[in-house]
Amino acid sequence: MIASDYPSAPLASEPYHETLLRALKKHYETGKNKFAFVDGERPERGVTFRLVHDQAYSISAFLHEKGFGKDVACVVIPNLWQYAPFFLGVALRGGAVSGASAMFTDFELQRQFVDSGAKVVLTSEDYLEKVLKAVKQSPNVKMVIYIPKEDDHPVPEGVVSWNKVVRTRYNPKTVPKADIDLDKDMIILPYSSGTTGSPKGVMLSHSNFGTMMNIYLKHEATNIVPLIANDWDYQREKLMLFLPFYHAFGFGLLNLSLLQGSTGVVFKHFEPNQFCRAIQDHKIQLLPLVPPILVFLAKHPICDQYNLSSIKVLICGAAPAGRDICEELSKKYKNIKKCPVKVFYHFMKPHVIVGYGMTECTMASHVPDLKNNVPFGSVGKVASNLRMKIIDPSTGKEMPAGMPGEICIKGPTVMLGYLGKPDATKSTIINGWLHTGDIGYVDEYRNLFIVDRLKELIKVKGLQVAPAELEDLLLAHPLIRDAAVIGIPDKRSGELPRAFVVRASDSLTEEDVKAWIKDKVSSHKQLAGGVEFLREIPKSPAGKILRRVLRDRVPSKL
Repeated sequence: MIASDYPSAPLASEPYHETLLRALKKHYETGKNKFAFVDGERPERGVTFRLVHDQAYSISAFLHEKGFGKDVACVVIPNLWQYAPFFLGVALRGGAVSGASAMFTDFELQRQFVDSGAKVVLTSEDYLEKVLKAVKQSPNVKMVIYIPKEDDHPVPEGVVSWNKVVRTRYNPKTVPKADIDLDKDMIILPYSSGTTGSPKGVMLSHSNFGTMMNIYLKHEATNIVPLIANDWDYQREKLMLFLPFYHAFGFGLLNLSLLQGSTGVVFKHFEPNQFCRAIQDHKIQLLPLVPPILVFLAKHPICDQYNLSSIKVLICGAAPAGRDICEELSKKYKNIKKCPVKVFYHFMKPHVIVGYGMTECTMASHVPDLKNNVPFGSVGKVASNLRMKIIDPSTGKEMPAGMPGEICIKGPTVMLGYLGKPDATKSTIINGWLHTGDIGYVDEYRNLFIVDRLKELIKVKGLQVAPAELEDLLLAHPLIRDAAVIGIPDKRSGELPRAFVVRASDSLTEEDVKAWIKDKVSSHKQLAGGVEFLREIPKSPAGKILRRVLRDRVPSKL
C-alpha cells in the first residue's frame, strides 16, 4: 500500500454549492463587471459572476415551486455557460445533475433518463426535438426546460423556457434550505463512458466533489502555478473550457474556473481556427487538454498560422499521452516549460503535465510531483488524501515496484457506487478499494506508469501486448496523424494486433507502417493483424479511443 507523498488537503466541510456560491459572491464584489464566461466564438459576449450567482438562486426557487428536491436533473446541452447556474440551482435543492452528451441518440438519452430517474431535463433549442422524443419513453421525466437560441424565439408547447425559470424571484423565507448529508447525498451523477461495458451512473457526493476540488486547488497552487510565474493571479487569467462539461474532467475545469475567479472561454464544440485564435488573443498560459488535442497541436498545420507562444504549461488528462507526441510538442513549442529528470531517464520532460484519474474517483487520483524529478511517461504520484496499491488481478497479491498489476485507489474521493447496480459496485469497490481496471506499475520513487486497460490488453500466444505502446510508436511516424490498435481474433495466436491509421499522405502504405514497427518491438507485438487506413479514429468527447467501434469493423470470423 502506498500513501500520498503530498501534504493533506482539507476535506469538504460544507455542501459544495455553498463553497462555490460564496466564491462567486467574492468575485463579483471585488470585480463587479468581471466576466465569469466569454463565448469562444464571439468573445465580446460575456456573462458576469453576479449573473451566475443570482440565476442559481432563481433556478432553485423555480425548482422548489415544482416540487423538485433530492432528485436528479439531466442536462443535454453542448458547453454553454448556463450549465453552471443550473447545476448550482439543482444543488441548492439537494439534487444532483447528470450530464449527457448532446450527440447522444434519442435511444441513448432515453436510457440515461430512465436509469438516472431524472425528473427534470435541461436542453437547448438545437436538441429539443431529440430530447422530447426520448422523454416520451421516460415516464419519470416531469418537465423539460429549454434554452432558446434567441430570447424572442417561440416556446414550444409542453416545455418551459429558460428565461421564465431565471425570472423566478428567490425568497429565503419561502424557499427552505436543503438538508444535505455531505457523505451520502449526491451532487453529480456522471455516467461512465461505456467503452468497456454498459453506461453506469457514478454517484458522487458533496464530500467526494468538494474534497477533490480542494486537492486539485492545493496541488495547482503549489506544484503547477510556480512554474509559470511568481505573481500569478487567477483573476487576470482565462481558462479554455472546450472539454465537455458532462465529462468529469471538463466539469472539474468548469468548477475550478469559477472557484478561482478566472474567466472561462466557453466553446460549444472544438473548431481548430477558433481554438487557436482564442489561445492567441487571450494569451492563454495554462492549457488543460486531452491527447487528441496534443496530437492536433503537434501535427496540424493550422497551428502554424497562429501565435501560440503564450502557452507555458499543458495539462493532459482523460487518456494516456504518448512520449513521442510530448517530445514533438517540446521541440515545436519552445515556450513550454521544461524540468530536469534523473540522469538514468536520459532525457528532459517537457511540461506536458500528465495526470491520471477516472470518473469513479471523482476526477484525478494521481498528479506529478513537479518540485522533484519527474520521469517521462509517468502520470505522477497518488494525490493528497489518497492511497493506492498495485495488485495481481488474478490473486489480489500486492506487486512490488517495477511489476505491473491492477491499480487500486482508496480515499475520500472514491464514489458512493453505481446507481441501482449493487453487484457492479461490489465488484468494483472491495473493502473500500476502487479497482480501476487499469494496469500499471510504480517505480522506486512511487511514480505511477500506466500500461493499459485490463480489458484492452491484447493476448498473442499468451503474451500481453499493450495497444498504447504500439500507438505511441505509430504516432511518432511523420506521415501518421492518428492511430489506434486493437486485438483481432486469430485461431493460431488467440489474438493479433491490428492498427487503424489516419495518414497525412496517401503515399503511406501498409508495408511502410509495418516496417516502421518491425525493428522497434518484439515479434509478438508486430502488426500481424494488418493495417487499415481511416479518415479519423473514433473517440469519445473525452478523447478516449472507442475500441468497440473499431472491433465492429472486423469480421467475427477471420
